[in-house]
Amino acid sequence: MEALSIILSIICSLVIGYLFGSISNGVIIGKLFFNIDVRTLGSHNAGGTNTGRVLGKKIGLITIILDMLKTMIAMWIVLLIARIPSVNQILYLDPSYLVYIAGVGACIGHTFPVFFQFRGGKAVACMFGILFATNYLFALIGIAAFALFFFTTKYVSVGSMAAGVVVAGISFIPNFSQMFMNFAMVGDLYYSLFLIFVALYVIVRHHQNIARLINGTENKAKWLMKKSTSTDNHSDENEKEDK
Repeated sequence: MEALSIILSIICSLVIGYLFGSISNGVIIGKLFFNIDVRTLGSHNAGGTNTGRVLGKKIGLITIILDMLKTMIAMWIVLLIARIPSVNQILYLDPSYLVYIAGVGACIGHTFPVFFQFRGGKAVACMFGILFATNYLFALIGIAAFALFFFTTKYVSVGSMAAGVVVAGISFIPNFSQMFMNFAMVGDLYYSLFLIFVALYVIVRHHQNIARLINGTENKAKWLMKKSTSTDNHSDENEKEDK
């Protein structure tokens, strides 16, 4: 009975996270308001960076925020359900661990969305959504790390990967995670391993960017550094960075 309960709770958490993650906000906004599928332009991804490149900075930032929110909502829904007294008493896992599993599901859904032909983004916005949902200090540190590496190199891919690595690294400082966990969630070794998985997932999703960085052909995010004028970024189709 215990094993069955654990398996079912893990599956349910993954499914909830995956379904929310499969909401491709960049594709929805592009088709609904601009009659454009952002996956046909730029880097052909559905994430906020490519959406910003194709539809403009403001739309890109809105997409990133919405992708973060969908991840946070999925994780918090799982937390709320798992902490319902009648549900909690039949669980054999701490609700925090189910929240982390939902975060993994959101990342998978974002990159392979069931609603959009399994063609999504690179889970960077989801990574930040995970951080905001679980540990607000780590989220701020992640943003600071991203900004430092991005403004130093002008590569979104470098900033994104560096943010994941930095946050995962500092999570191993004894008792540091637990002091800043949201909603009394558990910030133990499993949380650190969870952050390592997310960071590695983001890095793997950037394998093409890594190859271009090594070859010196990676394009810098010029669209993010200039003023946005609605959809004037269509000409940047050759850029190959994406969240």
